[in-house]
Amino acid sequence: MSENITNILVIEDNPGDVVIIREMFKDVEGIHFNLLDAGNLSDGLKLLVKEDLDLLLLDLNLPDSHGIDTFLKMNQNAPNIPIIILTGLVDEELAIKAVAEGAQDYLVKGQIESQLLAKSIKYAMERKNIERKLRESEERYRLMVEKAQSGVFLMNSKNKLTYVNQSIAKMLGYTVSEMLKKHISNFTDREGEKLIHYHLDKTEKRMGQTYELRLLNRDGIFTHVLVSTNPLFRDDGTYLGAISILTDISSRKSIEQSLMNTLKEKDENFFLIMESMVEAMKPLIQNEYKDEYFDKFA
Repeated sequence: MSENITNILVIEDNPGDVVIIREMFKDVEGIHFNLLDAGNLSDGLKLLVKEDLDLLLLDLNLPDSHGIDTFLKMNQNAPNIPIIILTGLVDEELAIKAVAEGAQDYLVKGQIESQLLAKSIKYAMERKNIERKLRESEERYRLMVEKAQSGVFLMNSKNKLTYVNQSIAKMLGYTVSEMLKKHISNFTDREGEKLIHYHLDKTEKRMGQTYELRLLNRDGIFTHVLVSTNPLFRDDGTYLGAISILTDISSRKSIEQSLMNTLKEKDENFFLIMESMVEAMKPLIQNEYKDEYFDKFA
């Protein structure tokens, strides 16, 4: 969008439909549109490269492309541009499928009027902008997690590790791939496993937990860590697993208790900050769940 002008490309092989759409835009008040059109997908892709576009209105059945493939090809070439599908009544099911694949909306030809068109365009652009910001946030959080000195790991509902960052892998002397898909009990003793289950039981009741734990490194030596665990749930309340952040406190175990308590308090203040990051990450993680974790940070 430049100088408050919304640049829209209509990819439609019926000249009559293009004329109707142009006339509709004339009736929209308060928004200035610059309308371009192409009669086939090939010409549309060429304009995509040449023009600074804000939105696409796309007919799925074109002379050189048909059906859902039309949307998939265009979306692949314009992942950051919102796409609204133009469809006839007989193709409405196909349009719904395109929306499921990432189109922002669909409009049925013959049932479109100016205000509906303007509203659809406004919402499509807003939703695409939100998606873009979400992706950018996701990337920032992913980088924060990878660069964090603290260990971060995700467990599924079966207590198997589905994500570990480099810090925890290095802390325990493993590679990331060596730890993935392993049960958490592989990295602690029986006492530690009981402790984990105790706190996970509370976690499943939607209670965040901070506690000390002993983890076994590759050489069988214990590493003392402070763990902060937060639960993950589906919208229906089903427990999915937990995301945990931990910091190595092994070097502090030999110091006097009063100093240890002070340092632990600082750690817990740090966890309050980290947990804010966790809360922001949880929707990103939960959106990727089906039956198992899909690693959002890989």
